[in-house]
Amino acid sequence: MGGRPPASTSLTYRLRRRLKAVRRWIAWHFGLRPLLWFVTHAPARLMRWLLHSVVEPIAWRATRKASDRHLRKVYGDQLDASRRRALTRAVTRNFVAGLEETTTMLREGPDWLTDRVDDAETVALVRRLEQESPRGFLGLTGHVGNWEALGAWISRTSARGLGAVVAHRMTNPHLNAAVDRIRRRLGMLTFYRDDPPTQPIRHLRDGRVVAVVPDQDVKNLGGIFIPFLGHQAYTPTGPARLALAARVPIVPGVMVRTEPGRFRIEIGEPIHPDFSNERNAEIERLTRAWSAWIEQVIRRHPEQWAWWHPRWATTPEKLTARGRKEA
Repeated sequence: MGGRPPASTSLTYRLRRRLKAVRRWIAWHFGLRPLLWFVTHAPARLMRWLLHSVVEPIAWRATRKASDRHLRKVYGDQLDASRRRALTRAVTRNFVAGLEETTTMLREGPDWLTDRVDDAETVALVRRLEQESPRGFLGLTGHVGNWEALGAWISRTSARGLGAVVAHRMTNPHLNAAVDRIRRRLGMLTFYRDDPPTQPIRHLRDGRVVAVVPDQDVKNLGGIFIPFLGHQAYTPTGPARLALAARVPIVPGVMVRTEPGRFRIEIGEPIHPDFSNERNAEIERLTRAWSAWIEQVIRRHPEQWAWWHPRWATTPEKLTARGRKEA
């Protein structure tokens, strides 16, 4: 029979929610907030020492096994143990370099990027797209190089103003609000995955750029299995669906690090939706196209990708066990 849950159950639920909110408040005010203040106010020399002398070795020890396992999965006997070890160190070193660059941008603002980016080809492409269509485009990148700096670069380069990113909403609302303010300071709005899709669609139709970073395994998003670095990987179809709904191209690009604090933007040709194609077939075509481009970038710059992420964690069996199917 239906009806209301027992009062004791409802009380327990409300109490748990309240305790969770209190824990998040404490974590924010006594941990995360002071840390963010320190990151944005500490002297650059001190931050550099902490990141490379303290954070980097800790991060390498925490991620090296996962990175090594995925390198073996992709490269097999092409890389021996010593080369894999060197590559896992380089991956961590580049990740920490990205942290240093991002904290510097937070202190100095996005103008810090001026004269640090080899971007003439990309600027020309952005101008061409703005001239060809009153609509914007879906900027698609991966966890390669410095993806946060790439978002800031797009916002300050586009003649149409503020860009936006599609991101996961953090469970701690205080931290989520802080990250939202940081992105605004760097010139980016934030749309969340649980927001109505009409928001990014409207932003694109108004002629602006929306950026997505979909090269990881996100088990609670709709996706399909396609080859990625030699193995079937569950890949989000959201970018393809968004491009079709807004009637805009997908423009894949990455900001790779040429040396600490200096970058080169590598850009792919726009991937235009084909509206004469059957919808599901077109979603798969678009998804395969951007994923193949990101794969090529990773093979050129393996030291700059986040190898520790469990990219191949979702399998068809696991997807079925969750009561989901490819979408």
